[in-house]
Amino acid sequence: MQKFKTYLQGKGLSPATIRQHQRQAGLFGTWYGSNELINCRKKDILDYLSYLKNTKKLQVTTRNHVLLSLRHYFDSLMNDTLTASNPTALIKLRGLNKRKLPHVYTPEELTELVDNYYLLEVKQVEEKMNLPERKARHRDSYLARIRNYVMLQFFAYQGVNTREILQLRTDDIQLHKATVTIPKGIQRGNARTLPLNAAQMGALMQYLNEVRPQLANPDGYILFTPLKQKNGASAANIALVKLSAQLKRIDRNFSNLAQLRASVITHWIKTYGLRKAQYMAGHKSIVSTEEYLPNHIEDLADDMTKFNPF
Repeated sequence: MQKFKTYLQGKGLSPATIRQHQRQAGLFGTWYGSNELINCRKKDILDYLSYLKNTKKLQVTTRNHVLLSLRHYFDSLMNDTLTASNPTALIKLRGLNKRKLPHVYTPEELTELVDNYYLLEVKQVEEKMNLPERKARHRDSYLARIRNYVMLQFFAYQGVNTREILQLRTDDIQLHKATVTIPKGIQRGNARTLPLNAAQMGALMQYLNEVRPQLANPDGYILFTPLKQKNGASAANIALVKLSAQLKRIDRNFSNLAQLRASVITHWIKTYGLRKAQYMAGHKSIVSTEEYLPNHIEDLADDMTKFNPF
């Protein structure tokens, strides 16, 4: 199992996830009763899944997790050229709960959402700032909304996720090339360099040159810093929660920030194909990108609801 562990570590999975995949692969090996798992066939996998359903009484969601672990295991054997095919490749379990994704935004709708946020959440506060007697009262709110507006543009145009937006650094932005380099995630996600949208250049430069220096710890390298230093990353997370709440007031189709990423990746697949979309999304596996195909998009809703708080 050490080689399997090394393979999973190479995919950037967390230690807890690695232990779970190792455990499930070990349980299958015990059931299979042979050390020669390289001889395992699709029928053996189906028999094991039937055993888990009828004898162990495991629910379909749990069996699907087992199937995922076995898929990783046989992928690792293929990676070591110990087997030529993965017996789990074409197996899909029926009965998984599906929930329709509330709304997949088109690129035009994403641009409209960004513009509406600026008009309704930024411009109105900016107008209040023009009144001398109210300037100090609205200063912090204005700075925060400009920062949130620039963050929203990265969600809508580069399809980043919430972890990536909080990890972006000032040196990841190359204004002279009009690109942003999104670094490799700590646990998941590949690094990639994406073009900046022409519509976001002006706001981004204003944020870097005028707004960010007025926020907490402007000498640090984190791109999106909180208003107050003492709360650090937690304050940045609160900013994302507030941004989501503001967007829900603006657009009844908006559910959460993961919905914006899903919309962007769906458009990339249609425009550039799976392989380029995989790179642009930072997915380590093409399987992750395939989940955004039209026939898989409904499966994303549960993940967004359960695991994305924004």
